[in-house]
Amino acid sequence: MSNLFEASKRESAVDLVVNSIKQLLMERTLKPGDKLPSELEISEELRVSRGSVREAMKILSAFGLVDIRVGNGTYVCETPGNTTMDSLLFSFFISNPQIDDLYEFRHIFENDILTMILEHYDDNGKERKALRDNLEQLERLMANSASDKKLSENDLEFHRILGQASKNLLAERVYNFIIDFMEPSIAATHKGRSGEIVYEIHRDIVDLIESKDAGRIDEAITKSVDTWSILQPSLNPWGE
Repeated sequence: MSNLFEASKRESAVDLVVNSIKQLLMERTLKPGDKLPSELEISEELRVSRGSVREAMKILSAFGLVDIRVGNGTYVCETPGNTTMDSLLFSFFISNPQIDDLYEFRHIFENDILTMILEHYDDNGKERKALRDNLEQLERLMANSASDKKLSENDLEFHRILGQASKNLLAERVYNFIIDFMEPSIAATHKGRSGEIVYEIHRDIVDLIESKDAGRIDEAITKSVDTWSILQPSLNPWGE
């Protein structure tokens, strides 16, 4: 795999290797499952030390981009790991976003999720059934005066199914990240309540999906996010 890399003197040796691999991945020159050249080959092509290559591979491995197999070489990961999302989640946590920022972000992204669900309607029958089952489960939970925790778990599962129904792996992973971050604030909407408000919102979403009524997406998401925002005990997304 000669002449795969092009060196630049403006980067540190480790950054050069990391950015070169990332560029090859973006260009699809390297694809999931591909074996990378050896440390020696990369060091010679980029004119850096083997130690710099080794350090760069550790960084790429930490971000879930490559899989270092001792005695067998280094490969581009075939399935994305959670490490990158975990890092992004941590960064998002410490940035302490305001409720208005979260409102806008969730409103935009959930509009897109529902749009993708309708675009992939012929492919997501299993997930649409799961949404109906989730709604029926919520009815049973309400009838049995379920705990706030059970209602919250059902709510979170509803949103995860929405992500799956988008049939877009990247959108699903980003949406799961959003839901992970929003979990405490979503749970706060169930404190001291029996689930009727959430049931009405989720039923509207399921109905518009089943009727493929794209014109109602913004209305349904606005109602959902407005309700979430209003029911927060404070401006802190963790409800503290």
